[in-house]
Amino acid sequence: MAYETVAGASLACSVTPPSPDTTAAGFSTAIVYTTIGEITDLPGAAGRKYNTVEHAPISSRMRNRKKGSYSLEDIVVVMAWDQSDAGQDLCRTAALGDSVLTFKLTKQGGDIRYFTAQVSEFIEKMGTVDNVVQGQMTLLRQTDTVSDPA
Repeated sequence: MAYETVAGASLACSVTPPSPDTTAAGFSTAIVYTTIGEITDLPGAAGRKYNTVEHAPISSRMRNRKKGSYSLEDIVVVMAWDQSDAGQDLCRTAALGDSVLTFKLTKQGGDIRYFTAQVSEFIEKMGTVDNVVQGQMTLLRQTDTVSDPA
């Protein structure tokens, strides 16, 4: 398949950390994941964002640019607010402390992305009469994403 849609994708989490093995096996062995329900907007979880380092020697007048340090970008997930959803409850509770959760993002075609993250925000968002009450959570990734192709 040349491409796929987001339809059918899911995000699940666990309080169990992955094994020290940083491969897909370390994230899948003996970890029980709870699906986070009612997600309506699920950004990707892979990749790094590098800062730019510049050096501008006055003799050449050229501004030289290189990749410097990197960060693992935040993931902002939007969902319908559901007080009785077990996955949302795990994330809501994690937002109150400093724990790191293990996440499993399953794509439409079956590929899986694993990562760990802290939940830095889990907020309720209202709107107008024509809006669903939403929840929004921000995940601060703590590890690079591990891919497990289907």
